Amino acid sequence: MNDRNNKEILAKNIRHYMEQNHKTRGEMCEALGIKYTTFADWVNAKTYPRIDRIEQMANYFGIKKSALLEEHDQLPADAIPYQERPTQPIPIVGVVSRGMPLLAEDNIEGYHETSLQDITTGETYFWLRAKGDSMINVGIHEGDLLLIRQQHDVDSGDIAVVSINSDVATLKRVIKKENALILQPENPSYETKIFVGQEMESVHIRGRLMKLEKRF
Repeated sequence: MNDRNNKEILAKNIRHYMEQNHKTRGEMCEALGIKYTTFADWVNAKTYPRIDRIEQMANYFGIKKSALLEEHDQLPADAIPYQERPTQPIPIVGVVSRGMPLLAEDNIEGYHETSLQDITTGETYFWLRAKGDSMINVGIHEGDLLLIRQQHDVDSGDIAVVSINSDVATLKRVIKKENALILQPENPSYETKIFVGQEMESVHIRGRLMKLEKRF
């Protein structure tokens, strides 16, 4: 068996066990302590990892090394063939503030593989990790991943990432009224903020919430 076949078999098996264990590429890189581009080359059958890395992956999945190295022609009768969806790595931004570029290198803490079905060509997206419980009544909990489309305006009623003056951004529902802008939390324990007249100029919309991915 040639080197190319070995790479393809390993790549196929890695993808299979990622799907079986509901793991993303970003999560794998964090767990294994490797660069995203290195892991992507393994998954795409471009390069072949060292044997200690293969053993590390096997231990992570709780399987034998042979399960990653050998071709598996026979699948259980109820097995669902894995079909990798086209994805694009979208940055996970740790901090969003008005005075700092959204995708500045210091802000990016990693990348999350995102289905091309969830994004529109030509638009800029980023992921945020939800903090706190101010939006708990719409199902957003601490640690959830939020897909944000970068834009400077939203429709009334949209949930958006908003910064006030130079503060770190927050996620709130934006309600527009005549000569007033309301930032509404989805938790009665938090105060609704109302900006009127010139106060509205201190509110800066950074992007609109497009998708929520739960983290348990």
